[in-house]
Amino acid sequence: MTETIIVLVVLAAATAAALVLRTYHRFMRVRDRLVTHVRTAAPDIAVRHPTDTGFVAGVLGAVVDVDLASLLRVRPVGVPEAEWFDQILDRIRAQVPAPRPAPFALVQDRIMPLLRPMTYIALFERYPPALRLAWRSFAEDVAVTYAITAVDQRTIVTRGMLEAWAQSVDTAHTLAVENLRQQSAHVLEEIGGRQLRYEHLDGFEATRILVADLIVPQDLEDPLVAIPEETVLLVAPASQRDSLQAEATSRHAASRRPLTPRLFRLSDWTQGTDRRVTNAPQDPVCGGSTGERSTGR
Repeated sequence: MTETIIVLVVLAAATAAALVLRTYHRFMRVRDRLVTHVRTAAPDIAVRHPTDTGFVAGVLGAVVDVDLASLLRVRPVGVPEAEWFDQILDRIRAQVPAPRPAPFALVQDRIMPLLRPMTYIALFERYPPALRLAWRSFAEDVAVTYAITAVDQRTIVTRGMLEAWAQSVDTAHTLAVENLRQQSAHVLEEIGGRQLRYEHLDGFEATRILVADLIVPQDLEDPLVAIPEETVLLVAPASQRDSLQAEATSRHAASRRPLTPRLFRLSDWTQGTDRRVTNAPQDPVCGGSTGERSTGR
């Protein structure tokens, strides 16, 4: 009798151990797939390191402990894994506290515009309203966002920050473009004046299309501008349209931080010689213009 009990206890213990091991291996596989999903579908979320129950994520400067083990126990039945992973990402974003911005007077000379693809804007629409980006349309697939710059650091400007400052997107845009103009003037001094190619200088290369009248060579007839990547701005005459379009398309496809393969034309203002950005009319997919839409306060 005693031997039978011992055998049953050993079998029960072995079964429990096997179940624990199987559950742990399942947890590890799910965590690996979730981490891969984060890295491919959520560029705003960084996986810092694994933990016994999940992993630690960095989100907009905040640290979030993701308890995947608990979430796995209450996983909804019948929900595809990718959809469930997206629900977890939304839970992570919802835990990010609203930023407490510095006083506007202390940062207004460091607010800069920054062109981003519209997919980037859509990503932040998954955050609580105060954490969504303040932005303005540039083209159908490109938006102007804003950032507070510091040494080796940028802080994105959100709707909540604008509300705290009692500022509008239009006010921030005007201020940011003027700051960009001043910074660009210094950059031109350092590189010897206006160029046909601006690449990997300070991270605002493509954004300088907003001050095209300052950076495009003045003697260039009917210039076209390409911004295939966030750190690239290319200028060429309309006579070289085909080669510029080919390079823009190729670089956009190969870039880790693509912007748009579209080409943009510079048209004269009705007064003076300043130029503004419009869409190259022969490009069938070009649409929109600077400042079509603003979103924020």
